[in-house]
Amino acid sequence: MDDKLTFALTVAGFDGSAGAGILADVKAMAHFGVYAQAVCTAVTEQNEDEFVAPGWVIWDRIEAQLETLFRKHTFKYVKIGLVEKARVLRRIVEFVREKSPDAFIIWDPIASASAGYHFMRDAEKFLPVMKSIDLVTPNQDEFAFLGLGLAASREEVELGKDFAVLLKGGHARGKEAVDTLWYKDEQYKFRSPRLPGKGKHGTGCHLSAAILANVALGKDLPDACLIAKQYMNELLQSGEGRLAKDF
Repeated sequence: MDDKLTFALTVAGFDGSAGAGILADVKAMAHFGVYAQAVCTAVTEQNEDEFVAPGWVIWDRIEAQLETLFRKHTFKYVKIGLVEKARVLRRIVEFVREKSPDAFIIWDPIASASAGYHFMRDAEKFLPVMKSIDLVTPNQDEFAFLGLGLAASREEVELGKDFAVLLKGGHARGKEAVDTLWYKDEQYKFRSPRLPGKGKHGTGCHLSAAILANVALGKDLPDACLIAKQYMNELLQSGEGRLAKDF
């Protein structure tokens, strides 16, 4: 039996409800047997139904957290979640690339909280940073907000080659929730029945963390996305209310 731990890093916000952010990431990765360590970008005031304030952590404190963890581990698998602005995302990515050049980095962009609070007002500044990221996982609104479809039509980026994109279908309409992955020269579709109800809090966090965990365990990206999609389908049917039971 191999008792060696597989490590990953999440750089995201703290949600006291544990439904989203770094607590959700740690739980999702632990579900797959990956040991997640965390850097906090925001100490939010929220519960599963209400978002009050983001509580941004200044860059110097984010950098200090990164420095401390990277002194002990060279993280090969990194997920980034809630960030205040493109400049902070760029600094995080540059830090990781300097310490761990071959790290697989996922960014789960968060344009707004499910309770309605809006983030990321400098959308046009994110595109150059995304070219240094391996996978971006927007929902329908975030895909439009970041201008990914427009940028691709103008040939500013080639989705799947400049960086992989998983467009989540949970906020779309139809009988199925269809996620679309652009990866290298292929496009993949992952389908699941659309479930009734208001949905769970923090689904994007769980999904991206599950993808990273499976990449860390040696799965290729399409398989990691498929496994994460299946995990999410089970999660969405777990427990009562808006908090998912993922353990």
